[in-house]
Amino acid sequence: MLPIYIICHANCEPSSYLCLYFDKHNIIYKKINAIKHDLNSLDMSAIAGLIFMGGPYSVYENLPWLEDEFQLLKKAIAADILIMGICFGSQLISKALNAKVYKAEQMEIGWHMIETDTSKLNHLQPLNLENKFEVFEWHEDIFSIPEGAIPIFSGKCHENQGYLLGKILVMQFHLEMTEHMVGEWLKKYQTCLPEPSQSVQSPLEITEGLDKHLKDLHRHADKIYGWWLNL
Repeated sequence: MLPIYIICHANCEPSSYLCLYFDKHNIIYKKINAIKHDLNSLDMSAIAGLIFMGGPYSVYENLPWLEDEFQLLKKAIAADILIMGICFGSQLISKALNAKVYKAEQMEIGWHMIETDTSKLNHLQPLNLENKFEVFEWHEDIFSIPEGAIPIFSGKCHENQGYLLGKILVMQFHLEMTEHMVGEWLKKYQTCLPEPSQSVQSPLEITEGLDKHLKDLHRHADKIYGWWLNL
């Protein structure tokens, strides 16, 4: 079985619950850091899929390693392998697919409800999700839907939350959160948290009932990860 490569961009934004899911289901994977690793050395014929994780960056920044990552994405798309993007990773993929990525009028942070629309996925294995469920958000940039993609997830604060294009699944939100990750993010980014608003929750709102939030999040994560792997 070929491995799935998980491309990380920050120590505080690991793949956490995603790796727990892979371990539980005996999925072979390797984690690499996009900023430190030579992405040009990856051989598409030896990879089952790529997952691009989040990070405190923007795709329109002048970062020396970004071009290598875009080149890797283009090779992966041409090779028609499984691809998943999460938050910053979803923005990377969207830009590689010629969609627009830009700064939103307001950040979206905390537990937010999204809606699902699987009506256009009839040609695939059913994605049995609830019409609405809660996810964890922490982002400032947003994306448009690329040409030919099927929108699946939408939100009230930021409409475009995820889509499918062939074997490419993009999600603006985070399914991989754990209690440790939530605490670490609140500590690391406490000085740059915006004032609470409709789209931004306070640390108290984020951590209240955290066990239940995470249990429900992981229940949906299991369905989505499994569905993506079966593509």
